[in-house]
Amino acid sequence: MRKITLNEAEKVVSILTDSFQTNPSALWVIKQDEKVQDRLRALVEYAVKTGLENEGVFLSDDESAAAICFEEPVRPSFSSYFNQLQLIRKAIGFSRLPHVLKREEYLKKHRPKESYLNFWFLGVAPDCKGGSGVQDLKHGIFRLSAELQLFILIETSVERNKNVYDRFGFHVYHIWKPSTEYTLWFMKREPKLPEIII
Repeated sequence: MRKITLNEAEKVVSILTDSFQTNPSALWVIKQDEKVQDRLRALVEYAVKTGLENEGVFLSDDESAAAICFEEPVRPSFSSYFNQLQLIRKAIGFSRLPHVLKREEYLKKHRPKESYLNFWFLGVAPDCKGGSGVQDLKHGIFRLSAELQLFILIETSVERNKNVYDRFGFHVYHIWKPSTEYTLWFMKREPKLPEIII
């Protein structure tokens, strides 16, 4: 696993956009119209820019998988506010903004106040499902958690992913059903000692 450079951002955007085509939580956030594909891509571009600003965008060594994971909470910057305005304009739409803000308020209320690693996005290139890329990212992020002694937080709306995270040592600490369209599982994994990470 390695941190990406700005020049590699497009590769990560492509991997994550492909991976989130059917993600209920991501699709709920964006405006559903004839531009839905462009809006999903704009959401991912926002996430990648935010991750880059916080030095938390990673590619697997074989470049088949990408992740956004960085330490929270972060202090907003001028560029982060500009990035949020672009997100509203290109992905959410002004009519959906009150609903999304209400959702974000709920999420923030149920996230820890102390420092943690926010494992925000994870995706695999379509032709590499089940490959070694995800394992590489998993081991790298677990190592980072151990080195920093910070727990990892994941929020997922995909039950299959929730079951995988269960096997990787995450546990559910909160469940939210914001609509009939999806359930959101809040999951947490405590840091292990560095010598235990393989």
